[in-house]
This record gives sequence, structure tokens and C-alpha cells, in this order.
Amino acid sequence: MSCFACHLKKNSENPLCFWRDDLKEVLQMCLDSDAIVIGTPIYYGSISSSAQAFLERLLFAADTYVLDEDGNRVSKIKKEIKTAMIYTMNVTKEMDYFNGEDQLAIMRGYLTAIFGECEALYAYDTKQFKKYDPYLNNMFDPELKEKSKEVQFPKDCAKAFDLGKRLSDE
Repeated sequence: MSCFACHLKKNSENPLCFWRDDLKEVLQMCLDSDAIVIGTPIYYGSISSSAQAFLERLLFAADTYVLDEDGNRVSKIKKEIKTAMIYTMNVTKEMDYFNGEDQLAIMRGYLTAIFGECEALYAYDTKQFKKYDPYLNNMFDPELKEKSKEVQFPKDCAKAFDLGKRLSDE
């Protein structure tokens, strides 16, 4: 929308988007929380458009066009809210398909600037389909995908659990 109501001087303390829709309640819950975890699949080396749209709504109203004495942007958020991004992707870490960790760090930088430190969890080699036979595919071996689901998926779930503990324990 880019209405900029959140950046008017009279609204300088309000970190919530002024647009009235069903997302407003969710955004308020995020601002009231102690931690925010956002999970997104990676498509063509980037987060999903839904995750991008959500983060833009969450971050823009909490951000300002004010710099502190060190030249850093000042956030409207007055408490640290722990944040984490969980990225899932079909490709293996070894594939030279994309330079994801560098590319994906941009949004985490914004989350860190506005809320405080942001963690990341990468889940590689996820299984896209229950059955691969109906799909045009010779890039991924269905048996290897099943093995990855059996071996790696439980490890990724354990990492996600540990991430949640870190965010809630500190």
C-alpha cells in the first residue's frame, strides 16, 4: 500500500501497520510476543512471496527514517523480540544451485536491526512430493529423497526444536 501513515510524526511511537485487515491482529500478536519464528520454502534462491509480504508489513511500520548518532536506523520496537527464520529447500547444501545463505541474510539483517538478533535454520534436500512418478523429473532421485526424509528430516526437526528452546529459554 505504501500509505506511510506509520511514518507520520504523530504516529512515531506506533510500530503497527495502520492498514485495517485480518493481518493486523497477527501483526499485533507478533509485536506482543517474546519471539517470532517464520518458516518459508525457498523458491529460486529467495523466500516465498507470502513470507516477503508478511515481513514487509511487520517490519516497515516498526522501522523509521531516523538515524542514531552512529548512522544506524532507529526502530520503534522498545524491547528485543527474538526472531528466527527457518528455510526449507529441495536442493542439497552441496548443489551449486544458489548462494542461499548470503542471499537470505538480507532479510535477517532487517529483522536484527528492528527486533534484535535473528537466527537461521536451513533444511536442505526436502521431499517435495509424496510420489515423484506423476511429475516430470529426472533431476531428483525419489529413493534418495525418501532416504533424506527418513534420515535428515528428524535431524532438522530436532534442530528446530532446539532453536525454539533457545528462543524461549534466554
